[in-house]
Amino acid sequence: MTAITESLTQRFEKSVGGRFNWRYFMQDNITGSWILTVWVIALTAATIYVTVSQLAVSPTTTIIVLVAWVVGIGFAISSGLFKKRTSVGMWLHVNLMSSISNILLTLILTLIVVAGVRNFWSWGVVNATFSPEMTSIEDRNPDGATWGVIPAAWDLLMIGRLDRESMPRVQMSLAFVVVMGVITLVTTKVGLWKRNEYLRKGLLGIWAASPIVLYILLAGVPDPDPFINIQTLIAGEVAIMAVYGLLFWQKTVRFSIPSLIGWIVIWPISYVIWQAIGQSKLFPPINVATWGGLMLTMIIASSVIILSFPLGLVLALGRRSEVRGIPWWIIWPVSIVATIWALATSTTEILPTAQNTIQKILAFWPILILAIAYILQKNYSGNVIAAASTAFIEFIRGVPLITLLFMAIIMAPFFLADGVILPGVYAVIVGYAIFSAAYMAELIRGGLQALPQGQYEAADSLGLNTLQKMRFIILPQALRVVIPGIVGQFIGSFKSSSLVAIVGLFELLGIVRIIVANPDWLGLRLELYVFAGAIYFTGSFIMSWYSRRLEVKLGVGQR
Repeated sequence: MTAITESLTQRFEKSVGGRFNWRYFMQDNITGSWILTVWVIALTAATIYVTVSQLAVSPTTTIIVLVAWVVGIGFAISSGLFKKRTSVGMWLHVNLMSSISNILLTLILTLIVVAGVRNFWSWGVVNATFSPEMTSIEDRNPDGATWGVIPAAWDLLMIGRLDRESMPRVQMSLAFVVVMGVITLVTTKVGLWKRNEYLRKGLLGIWAASPIVLYILLAGVPDPDPFINIQTLIAGEVAIMAVYGLLFWQKTVRFSIPSLIGWIVIWPISYVIWQAIGQSKLFPPINVATWGGLMLTMIIASSVIILSFPLGLVLALGRRSEVRGIPWWIIWPVSIVATIWALATSTTEILPTAQNTIQKILAFWPILILAIAYILQKNYSGNVIAAASTAFIEFIRGVPLITLLFMAIIMAPFFLADGVILPGVYAVIVGYAIFSAAYMAELIRGGLQALPQGQYEAADSLGLNTLQKMRFIILPQALRVVIPGIVGQFIGSFKSSSLVAIVGLFELLGIVRIIVANPDWLGLRLELYVFAGAIYFTGSFIMSWYSRRLEVKLGVGQR
């Protein structure tokens, strides 16, 4: 027996080849410091406690986990000690079982996750009821979920208080998005997106017009006012041709007769179509105050994403702009004259009525004009664009979102003509988009600063103007670098849209609060919040997945 033991020991030492040292092993995993020793002892006690508890609750599942854990330890040890290594063993050794602490953590976390999945399965599936007719307190199973509340309140969850006669238009909007998404996905998969230029441009044009299409379907078109519409037509045509002329002058678009005709006729055609829809009453106006549920969540999130990106891009470029500033010999005389005039007109009126020291100090607010002039000249060399962009970004980032939403609703009438009422939904979208744009601007600015200075110098050496340099050289690289941050901001905008419930809009979570207040559905809060959480997770996961796919496609990510 002794000879057999010595033979096995010799074979083990020969196979290991002296690569294992107990003293080093104990020092690295247990005795390296007193904190490490206490941590391992506490973790061991916690693991034993959790294991014993789970054995008492579910012995079969716990035994399976323990067996798998022991087998995993064996694979990890064999890959760490022996020359013949397996991919499974190496993965376990690197990711889950690289030390005693990680081995114990793997077991305790696996047991906790398995227990959570088992309890949720028992509550959400085994003991659950799914019929909408079994949502009353008498018909519920106290040990299971009552999922019937979701189909029973489906219309409220999807569209809120919107008139049910408008449901076909909501379905048309959903069908439009789904069909366009499927067509785009199929053309991309089969390669038509790259091979057929006309198909690609057509799909991009439809996607660009999709916000207008969805607005017509979900908000409707009122009867047109000819005078106002003619003014809008003329102003829009002038603006479009000014943009086209600027882009052509800066050589960022190619001139061609078809493109010129397209730019000229796109606005009149849109005007005629809009007027025809309004006169036909095919899509009459809908009271947007009745929007709610998941539909309102998607409208707010998508509108904020669409609006915040270009606005943030403009703010980032403005903050980094290097245009020639206003010279000091203009800034100081103007600021001094403005300060003297304000002191003579405003301070002399406020000071006699001041009731305390603070009001007396505030009466001398025109002195701030000199301070602003000093900052403008000292920090920005008179660059008003950079100063204004920086001030806007820093102010918006320093204000909580809730405050900005309340300000958007309360202050919106001050920026409108008399008699014009801006719905609260639109005011919230504008305020939320401004808030998101400030953070988006900083993300894009980080991408602009991440590019080597050689890229800017190379663009300048080619003789490119500012628009050409940004359009063809700088922005494609900078935006590619900050794709993860931009998508993270999009995900945050999607999830934070639930905050609009505080200002009286009934999006998905706002509708959930209304539903749980219904006497027929009291106590069904958990089921509804699980459903809402699943929707938010699905939307966030889709955006995150597409972000990773786009990173790999553009060569900026590996996974």
